[in-house]
Amino acid sequence: MSGIGAHLGQATSPPDIGVAFMNYLAWAIWPLGEFDRARQLEEAAIARAHSVGHIATLVYAEFWKALLEILRDDVDRAAPHAVKTLELAREHGLQMFSALGIALNGWVRAAQGELEAGIAEMRQGIAAFHDQGLRLITPLDSLLATLEAEGGAIDAALARLDQAFVEVEHTGQRWYEAEMHRIRGEILLRRDLANTSSAEEAFLTAIAIAQRQKARSFELRAALALATLYQATNRGADALAVLGPALKGFSPTPEFPEIGEAQTLLATLSP
Repeated sequence: MSGIGAHLGQATSPPDIGVAFMNYLAWAIWPLGEFDRARQLEEAAIARAHSVGHIATLVYAEFWKALLEILRDDVDRAAPHAVKTLELAREHGLQMFSALGIALNGWVRAAQGELEAGIAEMRQGIAAFHDQGLRLITPLDSLLATLEAEGGAIDAALARLDQAFVEVEHTGQRWYEAEMHRIRGEILLRRDLANTSSAEEAFLTAIAIAQRQKARSFELRAALALATLYQATNRGADALAVLGPALKGFSPTPEFPEIGEAQTLLATLSP
């Protein structure tokens, strides 16, 4: 994440440090399960960015707000911020954020039902980002891989994830690594529902990484995916064993619908 802020500073004056810190903190605590506080920080960052009246700060804040809502899979909340990111970036000649804005809006189009067009737009934005000699967009690469798999391009999706793992090793930026393994597991299940061992391994890896990083949000997502797999393959006891600990301490919130989904599944598994 710091790479984006640093590159922005090469093209224009850097974003307001208060906005940057609020965004960084929000993105640090959301994986820890502090959903409400993360949202408060993101909202405060947007408000401060508007009050500062600095274009680089505003587009920076709009981008991170849009991406957080995308990672929550909330297209209604993501869409206006994705649009604003692209509009501001194009209007003020911020090439990096123009590329990112195209990718964000591509995801929105796909989530709204224009899957093929959205995938094409995401590919365009990510390619434009890379053409500027930039890296470190693991979430967008992973989100695009998910959409490609939904569109039937399983091999392309897995290849994209493989390259994203290479980038992780190159940059050392591992904050999204657990989610990447979970996404890989979901895609592997799309490829072959009859052979679940590879997907199970991916989910277990995701859980282990999330536990090591104390990323409880990512742990619960991976545990929910694995428990669903176990339930479907008549391994109810294993599903209960993996989901119960991951869910412990969470209360339902619209900020993270997976909690409610996990509680519903857990209720069906409990003796």
